[in-house]
Amino acid sequence: MRLSLKPVALFLLPVVLAASPAFARQSQLVSGAALQQALSDHAASERAQRETVARVLAQDDVRQLAATMGLSVADASTAVATMSGADLAQAADHAAGIEAARAGGAQTVVISLTTLLLVLIIVILLAN
Repeated sequence: MRLSLKPVALFLLPVVLAASPAFARQSQLVSGAALQQALSDHAASERAQRETVARVLAQDDVRQLAATMGLSVADASTAVATMSGADLAQAADHAAGIEAARAGGAQTVVISLTTLLLVLIIVILLAN
């Protein structure tokens, strides 16, 4: 007794061909608009983080402190432009802390100066 594969193949071929486009449409998990929005949000977040660090680096007392330590604020600013991810987030967090201390009326920031020095050093090391 010989089993013929022709009827089985004729039955399975339309099923496979009909199912392929349906599965292909379902495989897209994220729409193009949602992906574009996520990329736009990420870019805006990084831009805001860079601006926060740049504002702190532009302050006169920060420039004076960096100069007395022999650090270049210009190099640090250049490095901030190329930072991304966790490094940029960390620098922005420290810079935001410095801005918050200043907004609270602090004329000098003792604890945050240590943070500022760390940020400057990290930025300059990343630039090299």
